[in-house]
Amino acid sequence: MSFEDKFKQYKERQEAKKYFRANNDQFLNSNEWIKTIGGGFLASIATGIVLAIVISALHITSSLFYLISAYVVATAVTKIAQVRSQQVAIATVILTFICYVVSEITMSYLVLSQLGIPIGIIEVIQLIIPSIKSLFVGDLFTTIVAVIGLFISYEMAK
Repeated sequence: MSFEDKFKQYKERQEAKKYFRANNDQFLNSNEWIKTIGGGFLASIATGIVLAIVISALHITSSLFYLISAYVVATAVTKIAQVRSQQVAIATVILTFICYVVSEITMSYLVLSQLGIPIGIIEVIQLIIPSIKSLFVGDLFTTIVAVIGLFISYEMAK
């Protein structure tokens, strides 16, 4: 086979792939992925902050709150993507985990601000690793419910 034949075959495969992606509703192009991940990221941050404020205001760490937040993030991501697939489900799980971490950071921030300790953006960034640790090591029941919430978000977006 000559180089021209190989190049022609390559172009045909690329055109076929492009046609498949354009006509397959289970595939998101890069612009749709950016919109989905960006909107999902904003939704997960907002849901995490609301989750922390509700838990802090009620002084109750309920498993129902974590499951509801997983449901909200999964619903937001699937509404933005308008597709249910395994790739969207994996993105939903990651964004739900971000929601839980933001919730832990916000709860730490609320406690420190109530104590009168001034907190800047650098201190908030430094709270990321302790928040992830407290999510997994802090309370066993909360960790189990958070993992169940991740499974719920995966199944909703699949």
